[in-house]
Amino acid sequence: MPMKMALLLVLTIAALGQAAAFHLPASRNLNHYRPSSTLKAVEPWNAEAVAQNVASLPDLKAASGSSTSPLKKIRLLSGNSEAEIFTFGACVTSFVVDGYDYLMCRPDCKFDGSKPISGGLPFCWPQFGPGAIQQHGFARNLEWEVSEQSAERVVLKLLSSEKTKTMWDKDFDLTYTVSLSPGKLSTVFTVRNTGLEAFEFTGALHSYYRTSSVDKIAVKGPFRGVKFLDKTLKPPAIVEESKDSITVGSFIERVYPVSAGISLEDPVAGKTLKIVNNQGYKDTIVWNPYGDVAMGASKFICIESGNVMTPVRVSPGKWWVGELNLEV
Repeated sequence: MPMKMALLLVLTIAALGQAAAFHLPASRNLNHYRPSSTLKAVEPWNAEAVAQNVASLPDLKAASGSSTSPLKKIRLLSGNSEAEIFTFGACVTSFVVDGYDYLMCRPDCKFDGSKPISGGLPFCWPQFGPGAIQQHGFARNLEWEVSEQSAERVVLKLLSSEKTKTMWDKDFDLTYTVSLSPGKLSTVFTVRNTGLEAFEFTGALHSYYRTSSVDKIAVKGPFRGVKFLDKTLKPPAIVEESKDSITVGSFIERVYPVSAGISLEDPVAGKTLKIVNNQGYKDTIVWNPYGDVAMGASKFICIESGNVMTPVRVSPGKWWVGELNLEV
């Protein structure tokens, strides 16, 4: 090798080593750099080894519903529709029809397993809200197993274990089936009691639906005359609904003991989504942290399918089924 070329190679490799150890300033807005702690030690004169080492580095960029993530993600396709499901928490994070995603993941959402996924259709189980165990239960914090999978369908399972019994000492077998067809997403959640004693649970799919602007949408349903729990009151109280449509202009957190005939209408986006609770779910929870920019509150409305007002009781050897369909 000519002397000048050899010298150039050595200088180039040295520069690579210095760049790997250098942390780029935040002002450059380069959030996807790869820190030097992930590099393997290589001999400085081995250019081929350096190239292979850099190429093998993991992509450490912050994940979103469609970005690289350390968590396992499953994609379903059917005609003009597609969906994404993470095995962590068995969370459906995307339901796209003709290029429009009807679900939303918050901008403060984490996809690294450090906390539950805040977006899509995350689980609250076996407890809704605060209580004897962690907020919204543990099903959304655990890795679910894939038991069946095809292009349009996936079946996920979660069984009781030593870990779950440190939080909730019950024996159970959970099955969550997500199916996709053109313009429709179907979910079936089955809770089986595999123990010797009956147990009770509360829960919901903490559903985040996309909005063009939350103060422009309407949640339609048989709400007029229904007595609901308004959790924004101090103390929370039961009040009677006077309208058929729910609109949002301030912080809202309500539990309606109805589940049929619900739809989300977004006239700005020109979209209507039917939220069809075929069985199991008895309550509809409407929540939005109005004005919270960090959560992206203006771009979603939570219309949750759940069982909050009255716990579900499952006898030994029996099961409960909740079925939610989203129809465009």
